Amino acid sequence: MPRPPSAGYTLIEVVVALLLFTVGALALVATSAVVGRELNANAIRERAGRMAESRLEMLGARCRAATAGREARGGIEAEWSVDFPDSAHVSLLESIVYPTRRGSRTDSYRVTVPCPP
Repeated sequence: MPRPPSAGYTLIEVVVALLLFTVGALALVATSAVVGRELNANAIRERAGRMAESRLEMLGARCRAATAGREARGGIEAEWSVDFPDSAHVSLLESIVYPTRRGSRTDSYRVTVPCPP
């Protein structure tokens, strides 16, 4: 006499399902770690860019009174130079050095601003 089919899953089906779930969960954890590191790196890069933008705006506003200098704040180092190509313009160059996972990175920003008469 044949046995009626029983409801439920076999042991092999449960093991395969757990294996697939584990692989998916590990992939999700690894991806979230990479995303977290990139978010941190982007936050530092953005802070450095805002620091440079702010400095260049302040120097451009002072125009003929602008002077070269350097500043370090929150692990970010900034150094800027001022040049006067002619009497109506000021040329500004700022270099920002900030830490990354692979060492430090330097971004340079250059702008020429007209001085008000």
